[in-house]
Amino acid sequence: MSEASYSLMLRNLSNDFYHNHIDFDEYRAQRKIILDKIDKELNGRDAAESEGEDELSSSAFMQTVSFYNSTEIDQ
Repeated sequence: MSEASYSLMLRNLSNDFYHNHIDFDEYRAQRKIILDKIDKELNGRDAAESEGEDELSSSAFMQTVSFYNSTEIDQ
C-alpha cells in the first residue's frame, strides 16, 4: 500500500473521531492497526515481535529509576 493510502486512512480515521463517529478506544485501536501496518511495510518490523523488546527495555529502565530514587540522600 502506498504512503498516500496510509495517510488517507489516518486522515479519515481522525475525521471520524473528530466528528464523534467513533469513540476514543475504537480510534486508538484502529490507529494502532494502521500504524503497525505502516511499520511492518516500511521498516520491516512486526509489532508482535517488538512488543517483547519494549517491555524488556521498559522494565530495565524502571529498575534503574527505582534504584536511583531509593538511593537518594536527603540533605
